[in-house]
Amino acid sequence: MEVTFIRVLLMFGIAFFAYMHSWFGSTMWNRPIVVAPLVGLALGDLEAGIKLGATLELVFMGAFPVGASNPPDFVSGTIIATAYVIMSGQSISSAVILAVPIATLVLLIDNLQMTFLLTGASHLADREAEKGNIKGVERIQIIAGIGNKILLALIVALGFYLGVPFIETVLSYVPEFVTHGLDIAAGIIPAIGFAMLARMMVTKKMVPFLLLGFLLAAYLNITVVGIALFGIVVILLYMNFNENQPKEAYPDDNEF
Repeated sequence: MEVTFIRVLLMFGIAFFAYMHSWFGSTMWNRPIVVAPLVGLALGDLEAGIKLGATLELVFMGAFPVGASNPPDFVSGTIIATAYVIMSGQSISSAVILAVPIATLVLLIDNLQMTFLLTGASHLADREAEKGNIKGVERIQIIAGIGNKILLALIVALGFYLGVPFIETVLSYVPEFVTHGLDIAAGIIPAIGFAMLARMMVTKKMVPFLLLGFLLAAYLNITVVGIALFGIVVILLYMNFNENQPKEAYPDDNEF
């Protein structure tokens, strides 16, 4: 599969679309499970894109910003790794090996450009604020914010344009023990992601449902889809049961 200008443009568009998710209330359409199928659709292999999206979503499931700490840039890792696998015919594990280092590298580049670009834009906005020019502040914010996303999308498009031979050349210089270590890490990272999510979500009320799902999978060999369908039934029963419970005369103050 050849790298054409149209495909490079499509990768730029997908990357820009993904990076702009925060402009619309953090829609989460930048997640691998959304981005990878778009890459697969653009490259003519939607099935592979869906499979890669599900796999990379597990890898980056625990990746989310906490305070001033940014996670690896999984948008770039997802797009370039998915394109590499589809265009070269490699296994899905190859995408995992590529995605994490690429995401980490682009995160470093993003931190550098934010240090200079967005800091400089903040100083310009301060000057406009001192003049009382609110429109000027808004204009700088829009230009700097969109410019940041365009720059990141260009980096992704450049990585795609350099193509599979360049990526294979880079990988050939990676020692075998590093690749083996990344294979092991790829198996551990999804578990860490699940653990981080479970730590935030699991409560005394949620534990029975978590245990039920585990028992269905472990002892009845029910697939994930089957467990999800069971979960829908349990939720509907739970909601109907709660509707029949008497309401409190006075609602909790927190509801106000």
